[in-house]
Amino acid sequence: MISLHYDVVAVGLNAVDVLVRLPATVIPDTKHMVRELMIQGGAPMGTGSSAVAMLGYATGFVGRLGRNTISEIAIDQFKKYGVDVNLIVRDENSRPALALVEIDPVTAARTVFVNLDDYGFLREEDIPREVIRQTRVLMVDSYDLNASEWALLAAQNTGCRTMIDFESGDTERMRRLLTLGTDVLLPLECGRQLSGEKSPEKVLEALSKLTPGQLIVTDGARGSWAWKAGQVLHQPALSVPTKIDSTGCGDAYHAGYVVGLLEGWPLEWRMEFGTWLAAQVIRQVGGRTALPRREELAARGADSLSEGLRQKVIELSQKN
Repeated sequence: MISLHYDVVAVGLNAVDVLVRLPATVIPDTKHMVRELMIQGGAPMGTGSSAVAMLGYATGFVGRLGRNTISEIAIDQFKKYGVDVNLIVRDENSRPALALVEIDPVTAARTVFVNLDDYGFLREEDIPREVIRQTRVLMVDSYDLNASEWALLAAQNTGCRTMIDFESGDTERMRRLLTLGTDVLLPLECGRQLSGEKSPEKVLEALSKLTPGQLIVTDGARGSWAWKAGQVLHQPALSVPTKIDSTGCGDAYHAGYVVGLLEGWPLEWRMEFGTWLAAQVIRQVGGRTALPRREELAARGADSLSEGLRQKVIELSQKN
């Protein structure tokens, strides 16, 4: 039996991204020299867990990878960003998702093409139930709903908080699994799919009838909204002078929120810190490139945070 203790365990999609920031003009059927082209680990749980680990928390990722070049890249990336790989199951043939990310040089928006051939979907026996029961926060997504459900069930009736980050998938199943999350963070479009409503306020109100968990919906540059005791809180996005690549911004938001859970911060600070962390990521190509280490937090513009949270972030940056 595995005996490992983590602050955070992530169960969900694992990917390797090939990212390119497109030139101002693209001419079909020709070659283009580009300066910003890289290979980097990606995916919501892959990048979210990396962001949490970079901030100094013991973080493990549950996945299934093969013995091939792309799997080795994924593992090397986890190690680079401080994520423990002891929960990854190895076989001969599995591999992570492969994503091609084209980044608009003007808007920083990205277009993503994903291939899941031979993807290592988790099996029930891969889920480290005892480890999850002892962890502080479990993070799951909707790309492997079987694995997410097994992990969420393992965390029930324990002290583990369960952060759900669903994007798309079977509507009825996602609606059912919402009841297993203590903290449900959805992109607005997914919230619309699950609720049948349009506005953030109506989406949250409808979803509040499906789950007792803390509900938040996010919508990029428009910010995020949370349901709190029948009221809706809005956290605006931060103004960023130079936006380079929006890849991983949502993942960073979730990571910032999870840090707030680990630190015992109130809802408003969790949302604000997630927003601040996302604003760091958008400044460079790649969802993991600009992730700050804990000791760098105070120097990354913490003065833009509200007074109470700013002090907490400074204190966090000084922790060993």
